[in-house]
Amino acid sequence: MKYNLNILKIRANLIKYIEVDEIENLPKVKIKSVEEFLESHRVLGKNVIYRYEDNIEQIFFFVDNGVIFYIPTNGFKSLSDMIEAKSLGLSAEEYYEYLQFENLEEYKKYKSSGFKNIEDYKKAKELGFIDGLKKLEEEGIAKKVDDKYSIYYLYNGILEERKFSNDAELYYFALERGFKNFDELVEALKAGFGDYNEYQDALKRGFKDAYEYNDALFRGFKNAEEYRIAKTLEISSEKEFKEYKELKKICENFELETFEEGYLLKILMDMKLDETISLKDLYNKLKEKEKLMKIKKDMLSKILGISGPSWYSTKFTTIDDLEEYLENSEIISLLGEYIKEKKIFKRTYPPKPSRRIVIIDAITVLENISNLSSKSIENLIKKIKDAGFKNIIVVIDMETYYKIKEKDIWKYLIDKCKIKRVESKDEAYDFIIDYIKNFGALVISNASFKDYIMKNSKYPSYKEIKDYIIPFTIKDGNINIDIELLRKIYSELCLKRLEKIKESVVV
Repeated sequence: MKYNLNILKIRANLIKYIEVDEIENLPKVKIKSVEEFLESHRVLGKNVIYRYEDNIEQIFFFVDNGVIFYIPTNGFKSLSDMIEAKSLGLSAEEYYEYLQFENLEEYKKYKSSGFKNIEDYKKAKELGFIDGLKKLEEEGIAKKVDDKYSIYYLYNGILEERKFSNDAELYYFALERGFKNFDELVEALKAGFGDYNEYQDALKRGFKDAYEYNDALFRGFKNAEEYRIAKTLEISSEKEFKEYKELKKICENFELETFEEGYLLKILMDMKLDETISLKDLYNKLKEKEKLMKIKKDMLSKILGISGPSWYSTKFTTIDDLEEYLENSEIISLLGEYIKEKKIFKRTYPPKPSRRIVIIDAITVLENISNLSSKSIENLIKKIKDAGFKNIIVVIDMETYYKIKEKDIWKYLIDKCKIKRVESKDEAYDFIIDYIKNFGALVISNASFKDYIMKNSKYPSYKEIKDYIIPFTIKDGNINIDIELLRKIYSELCLKRLEKIKESVVV
């Protein structure tokens, strides 16, 4: 007999259910279907359905003339649920899961998705992972082969392939690798990353993709900017790039034409005071460096096919070229003395005030720019020159420069002094410290310079450089320094050097 399901549902919804704890030992009749059970219930004129459950059976039943008519619950809470589930082809477990979804189609999608539970599925849907594999295929990130989706990515610098059978596998993989939603995963995979932390680290450092990021880290680079500059220069490692920057800084500071000159100055600046080096040894050091750079260049040419010029430019073809440079270069004379008769270079500070560098720290000197006039700067420089110091450098950062660029003070400075203009206070003080260490330069500055040095661990202790600092005061728009102190400090430095020489003499 065929039953109208809609009518059966209506009738089932009208039934009153009564829970019972115990059943008398009466004859039982098992009805073969829920439809016939409801029809029997109607024909026999019964008003209620009983629910009974123990460790052996769970049944819906009613009693007629001392006979129990029943049907197993099969896990259903009501007959109407049983009828609805039957119409959908679902078991009790499936039916009650299905009720948590909007429709049967979505429930079937969940059942075939591979998720461990409904909660995970709903969370994955909220985060955008449902139909994620199809979306990745559309983006060209995933490739479907047979019944699996294949995805390639880099993880810890190693190329990996991962195959996914369903969205659940993709979701659990994403969570395991730290991704918070599907969009993050897509963007990372587009860039070749298979890990959220690696992807975020690369973004912070400015890298565009996983291949660039891992190649840079392998070569020792910490950020994309340096890596890309190095690549343009065909520099293969962070160590070499660090050397390039160091030599470039020396070349810029002293307006040198070649990096070989910068390397020469580095060798000389690294020497201890009163240490000597022969012309031959110095030339050999330069040529060894040139040879090493050529070997590196040839290796890159063979491995990567790079054939451009090396960044390391040279100047000295012969040992005579080097000797002439040591004799005639002004910057060499600030580092020490070349003794031609002995063919040695001796590392010293210049013995004459006219050769000693005096640096005016314009950042501190010009702090109160509104109270200063070009005349006050002119008088300051005149006092320094009258004391015998002719080699004056004014160091200024961009912030101070913008304050004074339209003022007479700036016009005077660029006309009468050597100017070292840098981007920031950090760069200015780096420059000043380098000049103190390498040339014994005397610095016109004040307490703010001292405070800055003492707060920055990268600098030497203030105690080591305090003898090179000449304080100043500003009064009535004039910059005042103690010229006698300037002379005294210079004399003391010379005496210290003489004492050091005496100590090394064996009597």
